Amino acid sequence: MQNFLLVVLAIFLVALNGFFVAAEFGIVTLRKTRVRAIAKTKGIQGRILGKVHGELDAYLSACQLGITLASLGLGWVGEPAFAGLLEPLLTFIGITSPELVHGIAFVFAFGVISFLHIVVGELAPKSLAIRMPEVVGLWSALPLYGFYWAMYPFIWVLNASANMVLGLAGLSGKGGHDSHYSVDELKLILRTSQPGEKFNQDERNILAHSLDFSDLAVSDLMRPINEVISLHATRSLKDNLDTMLRNRFSRYPYYDKDGDTVLGVVHLKDLFFAMQSGRQVTDLVPFLRPVETISARTAALEQFRRFRDGAPHFALIGEKGKRPVGFITLDNLLGAMVGEIHDEFRLNENDWLKQPDGTLIGKASLPIFSLERTLGIDIENEELGLEEVESVGGLLMLKLGDIPKQGQRISFRHFDIVAKKMNGPRILLVKVIPKDDTEDNADQD
Repeated sequence: MQNFLLVVLAIFLVALNGFFVAAEFGIVTLRKTRVRAIAKTKGIQGRILGKVHGELDAYLSACQLGITLASLGLGWVGEPAFAGLLEPLLTFIGITSPELVHGIAFVFAFGVISFLHIVVGELAPKSLAIRMPEVVGLWSALPLYGFYWAMYPFIWVLNASANMVLGLAGLSGKGGHDSHYSVDELKLILRTSQPGEKFNQDERNILAHSLDFSDLAVSDLMRPINEVISLHATRSLKDNLDTMLRNRFSRYPYYDKDGDTVLGVVHLKDLFFAMQSGRQVTDLVPFLRPVETISARTAALEQFRRFRDGAPHFALIGEKGKRPVGFITLDNLLGAMVGEIHDEFRLNENDWLKQPDGTLIGKASLPIFSLERTLGIDIENEELGLEEVESVGGLLMLKLGDIPKQGQRISFRHFDIVAKKMNGPRILLVKVIPKDDTEDNADQD
């Protein structure tokens, strides 16, 4: 009977050890933000879990104390308990030497206890807690909370002693346990996550694009100035209005008579309200709004904040006093975060068009960033000095070191580019031929 009770006690200590291991890994694995949500929805268990998670150092000490006591107790009662089970069997088969019986029983008991302690008391609870941290956290919070206060004096002494040792080593005894992810770590998490019912591909892409956004400058997203639809002081009012009617944009830069300086921006709404109120429109100059000229090195996020705070949603890019090299709108910035935005008037004019054979056709003036986004690669790895160029056509000429001939093919690490259409020295259209590894990356993105 006594031997049976020792076996039951040993099994209980193994289970107790497993409980503290599961509790330790469960509360450490849970994120603070998730614990806050659980505390609001899971009643008393959730609130207790919130208290436990809020004082991790103290409750981890409680777990360590519980594990240590259970392990010591198991070592104390386990060997005689399981050895006692084997000794009658050894005697029955004729092994009568007390030393031999004890030696065999000890090895058997040690093996059984070690197996139970490692598998049932350590590995299984740890794996369970890592896979189901919320369930384990809720299940273990209340007993752990009670154990902590029951053993509070001992835990306080242990924590104070540990902090003293850290102080002797020149370290603070207090520290945070929240996981602070870097942008690169968040990108890795997104790349390794699998879209599902609660997290679809569009949501995944928007998050990934938003993380990329902080690394971009306006030069990565701008459109070349020769592509802007503009109004001119040398044209008649009718010609300028026809330009607005034909293109249906909201804002149009207005050039002076020399065609070198942008005097301002005409907003379609201003004209509409003026005409609707019966005002006679004879000149566009009274409707000009100020236009901002920004450096190509301006961060895209900084310019987005300006647009958001009320700045005109159209800005020129270049150096003040010089002819602008490009322009950028709010749509360009939003497109970098959520994907290309189309309306019923303009569909694919600024897109890369994917062909049935997997190649891409696009304007040579498209930003390098747009090709990176489409192929799911980082072209900076080509080490071409990309700070010197902004467009795919510029990338092509930089690699070649000269103006390409129509039909000429230039090879890069992840793709080839063909100068598909030329107009004198100017590249109009390019064809991008992804290599096999790039196609795989693009499919994943």
